[in-house]
Amino acid sequence: MQLLSAAAALVVPCASRKRVSPQHEACAVSLPISSQQDLESAWLKKLVTLPIACEAMNLYGGRGFQLALQASRAANAPLYVASAGLGLLSAERRIPSYGLTVSGRGPESICARVHGHFNSGSWWHAIQGSPFATSLSRVLASEPTRPVVIALTQPYARMLASDLEALPDGAVARLRIIGVNLDSVLSSRLLSGLLPYDERLEAILPGTRADFPQRALVHFVSEGLLARPGADANSHRVWVESVLTGRSAPLRRERPRVSDEDVLVLIKRHLPQMAGIGRLLRVLRDEEGVACEQARFSRLYRVATGDRGIG
Repeated sequence: MQLLSAAAALVVPCASRKRVSPQHEACAVSLPISSQQDLESAWLKKLVTLPIACEAMNLYGGRGFQLALQASRAANAPLYVASAGLGLLSAERRIPSYGLTVSGRGPESICARVHGHFNSGSWWHAIQGSPFATSLSRVLASEPTRPVVIALTQPYARMLASDLEALPDGAVARLRIIGVNLDSVLSSRLLSGLLPYDERLEAILPGTRADFPQRALVHFVSEGLLARPGADANSHRVWVESVLTGRSAPLRRERPRVSDEDVLVLIKRHLPQMAGIGRLLRVLRDEEGVACEQARFSRLYRVATGDRGIG
């Protein structure tokens, strides 16, 4: 017997880590610096030429995306990915590997290619015309009663904000939105669906700041929807607050952020005794007391080991 879905769908951001490395031509850095409108047109033309790599669920790596897949299984609900390069995707959609993000200023940042101000909402509107994208309205219409749970970071919330705001009242009432400080990004009309998860989640489901939205997503779909099936957004907000009440976030050790050159020195210092990205990043954070995001560390680790044959 097939289990009843707890949600109509889940939506999460894409991940910078790819299991299939993108070609140079599939990255933002391959585009010339120009106006945003020209970049939007150039990227959409490029997409139709890229080779298909695999299903979206098999392209994205990292703990955050694995948590999203776990949440999808727990809710027995389809997973969709908000991709800065391809638009809103079904996790089952076969897609090319690519390197493009609206966060940061690295080689995959589309913001760094724009001459002038970058408008993430305009970019999202453009890439929703990609051959791989579906619409949020279509996702909501696929199952018209159960909630759609959306876990976002601030950059992705800014990108999707206009699409969310354009939804009719009935669709907005079905949204359950998860993320950190999203009340500063989303309109007041959308805040009724914003679940009050905060750092107290650490006491229940510990992790990193980077995977906070996905951890909160797992917690809500595996426990909240089970505890309050069919409830409205206010009831779900009250449930989240009741679960967090009395919890305290563990104290975080403040780590200084250092330059790429300093991180490379530390990596090379520890490489003779220890290899492996995960273990070495732990040493950097816990023993050296240095802050470094996983994606940044992975890039620098590859630089440090590129001429040493260390995997």
